[in-house]
Amino acid sequence: MRYTYNQMKNLFMQQSYLDSWEDYERSLNKSNFIKWDFIVLTASNEEQATVYREQIAYRIQNHQLPATTHYAVLPDPEGKRVGSGGATFNVMRYIAEQIDRENGENIFKNKRILVIHSGGDSKRVPQYSAIGKLFSPVPRELPDGRGSTLFDEFMIGMSGVPSRIKEGMLVLSGDVLLLFNPLQIDAMFHGAAAISIKERVEVGKNHGVFLNDGHDNVGQFLHKQSEEHLREVGAVNNQNCVDLDTGAVLFDSDLLQSLFNLISTNGKVNAQKFNRFVSEEAKISFYGDFLYPLANDSTLEQYYREAAEGVINDTLLACRKEIWKAVRGYSMKLICLSPAEFIHFGTTRELLQLVTRNVEDYSFLSWSKKVMTTGAEDNSEFAAHNAYIGHAAKIEKDCYIENSYILDNSVIHSGSIVSNLHLRNVEVPADTVWHGLTLKDGSSLVRVYGVLDNPKGRLKNQAGFLGTTLGDFLEKNKLSLADLWDNEEDYLWFARLYPTCKSREEAVEFALILSKMAEGKATDSEILRWKQCKRESLYSSFNKADVQHDSAFERELESRILANKFIYQLSCGTYYKEALKIFGRRGISEHIYENLVEDAKDAPEDLKIRIYYALSRYMK
Repeated sequence: MRYTYNQMKNLFMQQSYLDSWEDYERSLNKSNFIKWDFIVLTASNEEQATVYREQIAYRIQNHQLPATTHYAVLPDPEGKRVGSGGATFNVMRYIAEQIDRENGENIFKNKRILVIHSGGDSKRVPQYSAIGKLFSPVPRELPDGRGSTLFDEFMIGMSGVPSRIKEGMLVLSGDVLLLFNPLQIDAMFHGAAAISIKERVEVGKNHGVFLNDGHDNVGQFLHKQSEEHLREVGAVNNQNCVDLDTGAVLFDSDLLQSLFNLISTNGKVNAQKFNRFVSEEAKISFYGDFLYPLANDSTLEQYYREAAEGVINDTLLACRKEIWKAVRGYSMKLICLSPAEFIHFGTTRELLQLVTRNVEDYSFLSWSKKVMTTGAEDNSEFAAHNAYIGHAAKIEKDCYIENSYILDNSVIHSGSIVSNLHLRNVEVPADTVWHGLTLKDGSSLVRVYGVLDNPKGRLKNQAGFLGTTLGDFLEKNKLSLADLWDNEEDYLWFARLYPTCKSREEAVEFALILSKMAEGKATDSEILRWKQCKRESLYSSFNKADVQHDSAFERELESRILANKFIYQLSCGTYYKEALKIFGRRGISEHIYENLVEDAKDAPEDLKIRIYYALSRYMK
């Protein structure tokens, strides 16, 4: 039998996925398996960092992460946005404080460090702003019975990398899933190594592209260049592909030490130097400010003109001058992985497309439309992750339900997303996102926007909102600019649209009113009621979110789903030992046990006996 290239690629990726899982299990269970010394996540603020720490602690407690690795979550210092490069300097500072070395010694020698930059606001997928895109769901049930997240995929996929490198730092972007076999990594380099894959030029022009200098080093780093320019400089090959920047870069210990010297004196962090490089004014970019000087054909003059994460100013230029001197003596090797997969979790529309229509393209990776979901037919044409769907509920085509109950006669119309909600007899309009949040003061709100809406859009640029524009929304409901914005600029991101309510039910009611307002069908009394409420924006609501409360809701829902699936298996006559496999490695938690006991009370007598018997045998 002859296989096509895609079939061969899929077989390779499938086996690599299985190999990564085996490496991951070895990292959990074998003390002599080579692991990361440090895993560091960056966060945008202390609130987001607290959520990340709680997620990591939960996994360590449940034996889902190697306990001997040192984990840290570092928000930008003092809540200031210091750029991805500033965040990397902050990581170096933290690691230096954990390691006792003599003056002059390389702090990073013999240390394997994984850094995941995950401090963005997730403006283009607002439902993940609060918890962070890094912990957003991935449409895969893991072999141990868990629903996967982007973070889990990173931990599994990168488990085999430490054995491929003697020392150094691997930096990853928290919104890109890179699937490859670690055996493809050639760690013979001095300085940096950019991990790339071949991708169509249509994709490459929206990301970064590396130009090979002919000796497998990076000659030029081309960030978001036009297709025409990429062709002019020879970055596009005969197959119409480029060497795509995946966001994954390896730094060796010498390069790390050279960068660390910019913020230290005699091996100790110098506060004055640190504050110059790690600041809102400089806002140094890891990709623009660290990688550009490592490309062989770079020039200092062009480096000064390179786009910045913030604005180009005297402070940034002074920092660039010092960075150039520190790293210019190093080169950046180009490691092009093939076969490999690059999956970017970019916009709301891309997410919906991925989980509903494109997920079948990744079936060889055990991805599926339904993950940890109950009450849904396997052949139904919507996607769900950790969702409890009632038998009377109607979910139309191309919808995505996550971390939600959809009960009774609820209807979710086509192309919509429902996240973190408990809906009962509610009708959600087509092509909209409904995302529930609990705030720290105990109030609730539902953030409603269109799947195609861009939160970075502005009123003056006719930004879309719920099938209309922000301008038309104001006009239809006789609203002034002051009704949506105080002193902020007129972005959808800052528009005060969402009433804070005492209950989630009231918040759902206002979500319906807001949808009617967008259609111009709200009554005067409904508009007045909306105007009289205290309201939050997409931006302010995620900053005030009680994410730990919503994480607890998510886990309780997961326990409910697992209990329901277990009881269903028993009711179908499945032997209890086989049915227990539903709970995977975690077994029956306290929450699941409580749910099973509660369900047993209302179950028919024969099923009740089977539930109690299964529990007694499990406990024994």
